[in-house]
Amino acid sequence: MLELLEPIAIFTHVARAGSFSSAARKLGISKSKVSTQVADLEHKLGVQLIQRTTRSLSLTEAGQLLYAQGEELLRDADQAVASVHNLNDATRGVLKVGISQSFGTMHIIPALPEFMAKHPELELQVSLLDHKVDVVSEGLDLLLTMSEQLPLGMVARPLMKCQFLLAASPSYVEQHGMPSRPEQLVDHNCLVYQGEWHEHSVWQFKQGDDYCEIGVSGNFRVDNAPALKSAAVSGLGVVYLASYLLEDEIAKGTLVPILDEWQLTHHLPLQAVYPRRKHLAPKVSAFIDFIKDHIGSPPYWDNPYKELYAKRK
Repeated sequence: MLELLEPIAIFTHVARAGSFSSAARKLGISKSKVSTQVADLEHKLGVQLIQRTTRSLSLTEAGQLLYAQGEELLRDADQAVASVHNLNDATRGVLKVGISQSFGTMHIIPALPEFMAKHPELELQVSLLDHKVDVVSEGLDLLLTMSEQLPLGMVARPLMKCQFLLAASPSYVEQHGMPSRPEQLVDHNCLVYQGEWHEHSVWQFKQGDDYCEIGVSGNFRVDNAPALKSAAVSGLGVVYLASYLLEDEIAKGTLVPILDEWQLTHHLPLQAVYPRRKHLAPKVSAFIDFIKDHIGSPPYWDNPYKELYAKRK
């Protein structure tokens, strides 16, 4: 059946144009190919479709029937192509988004009802991910990730750069003391993020021209950032946290900042990652723009720490 689609389409153009040469010009192929395709179609169907003379052609009864069906087939094909173009030109259809788990849970999922209200024709499918992601094999249109590594064939649009805070519970500080320089952290129980692909056990600090990297250790490692925060709140040790993970722990006093005059220079950007394409689908662009506006610049979760950041030299 599939092998008949092209010759039926060519025959329909011949019948529509009234000649082999006009159909060939319309299709951008040779007249001989048009003639051969129509002859092969007649042979496969076992009927004569066109009566040929030196000056004109006319359709047989079978040809008139096939021409009517061929026109309907071409209209359906045109409609299918138009539907795809319309889908690409509007924020409708299905948008599949992957988001880093802890960040997505805290800061993206609560904002999605507003996005959906703006785009009621869009169906949103969200995956909260805690593993290394292959955007294409997992069928994602877009990935919001904190990863610094850009997969091959992908485009990354930076959305913001994370600030970090060093913190511990008041009970931990009371028992173990408050370090005054990063080097003193080697004497503290430091809580370390250790995932399948990354271990954050070297902490970076900067103060003016003074830069140092401290290899830290402790008795607790975990592959989940919110779990690190919980452990620190419970008094287990010192934690080097992205500010987006904090809600009001410092405001409530369940965590206190440590080395607050030092910049924490670990690099962790939030990036929108999507396959490299000639044209970015409007639904993807709309989602990226919405998230960027929602986060703000600087991010809204950093507002409580403006005075703390101002101390950093």
